[in-house]
Amino acid sequence: MKKKILIVEDDNLISTIFRMFLKELGYDLLGIVEDGKEAIRICEKLSPDIVLMDVHLGGDLDGIQTTELIKSKFDIPVIFLSSDTEESTIQRVINTHSYGYLVKPIDKKELGISIELAFYKHQFDLDQKLREKRFRNFITDSPEAILVINEAGGIEYLNCLGLKLFKTAYIEDLMGLQLLSYISEEYQEEFKEKFDTAVQMGQGIEYTHLKFKTIHGDLFDAGLTAAHIEFNGKNNLQFIIRDVTQEYAYRDMLVEKANIINHFHDGVLTFDLNGLITSWNKGCQRIFGKQEADMIGKPYQDLSLSAKEKSFDDDLLIPTEKNSNCEVELLFDIHGKETYLQLYSSMLKSEKGLDKGIVCYVRDVTVHKKSQMMLEESEQRNKDLLNAIPNLIFVVNKDGIFEDYKLDDDSSLVLPKNEIVGSHLNKVFTGDSLQKVEEKIEKVLSVGFMEKFKYEMETAKGKLWFEARITNLGNDKVLILVREIHEN
Repeated sequence: MKKKILIVEDDNLISTIFRMFLKELGYDLLGIVEDGKEAIRICEKLSPDIVLMDVHLGGDLDGIQTTELIKSKFDIPVIFLSSDTEESTIQRVINTHSYGYLVKPIDKKELGISIELAFYKHQFDLDQKLREKRFRNFITDSPEAILVINEAGGIEYLNCLGLKLFKTAYIEDLMGLQLLSYISEEYQEEFKEKFDTAVQMGQGIEYTHLKFKTIHGDLFDAGLTAAHIEFNGKNNLQFIIRDVTQEYAYRDMLVEKANIINHFHDGVLTFDLNGLITSWNKGCQRIFGKQEADMIGKPYQDLSLSAKEKSFDDDLLIPTEKNSNCEVELLFDIHGKETYLQLYSSMLKSEKGLDKGIVCYVRDVTVHKKSQMMLEESEQRNKDLLNAIPNLIFVVNKDGIFEDYKLDDDSSLVLPKNEIVGSHLNKVFTGDSLQKVEEKIEKVLSVGFMEKFKYEMETAKGKLWFEARITNLGNDKVLILVREIHEN
């Protein structure tokens, strides 16, 4: 298709020459007009591909003013024609970003070359504008904050999320300013080094964590990457920046929690569902005497279980799955010593709520366990000792009620055996004897020392003398040990 040309020239002779040249060069001449206003009307109506514009036109608009209007309204490429080579005129032409400047008289071949160059340069500019428009649409709608930074470090462009990142709604607040000025001082040297290297080598910037400042000076953590691009016909760096303040705060919180857990006096360890150890704190190191590096990935059985313990499934997994948590006391053989450990376990869940392992809190209860065993043994010895004493033993509370007894021979009893518990002392003692035993019990409960007294009582064997020893049992109770004596 022939390229359409419009001539704007008020010299008839030159117009005639251009008409002849264009016909010979194979172009389609839309017309020749002599003033700027008519040129604008023709451009609006016929949309020429190229306009040949005389610089000095008569009328209200000269060629340069007319060109500026054509460019802004229709974006049609203009080639200037003039015999004027004054610097002031040339400078005005340069400022219009024209597509050529031919000095009269014009050579036909030169004219054809200029038209072709102007046309293809304009097509390239249109393609570039289209690409930039698509690029701007892309970064405007991007779910990430995007900044375009020129080689001098100035901000060329940023999208809506970029504005939001720096806490402003106005692009004018940032355009042209140095990105470095919005980076925290402690990170500026690192950023400048990476930025300068990227510019010099024509490459991007790999993921980097920095602290940025908003336009109000508030700091935030950011992760950024950058790629080398062409923007507005120049080399630039396109930054994708993401606010990671919450992620870093959460990471710091996890580190703090890990430090706290790691320094627990008690042990904390985790297992996967196969019973393999996945974490191990210093408390476990103290209890088991094994380093974390030596235990990660090791099975439950490597915890030095005693022979009578079972397996990971039986000891922990099944009970924990059944009840969501489990408390168990297990015997371990640690460095040749019997060690009792109390394990409290609960299920670890994935983000989807699925079971992914078990966390165990471990406490060494050996001392407590052995003390308890010694106490139980002591209590049993005392019971055995009491059971071996061939006397009457009674437990009486502060109100004088029999609560328990022990006897080998019931022939010395005043009451039937089945009536002792729940009966009052007055069922056994009367008069002075009753008063005396009540006084002794009260004294033992208040002072705590053992008291004894003798008394005579009618039994199935006849009248017999007895000695009663009363001691404090605590909880407002006394133990009365009674033995038969021979009184002369």
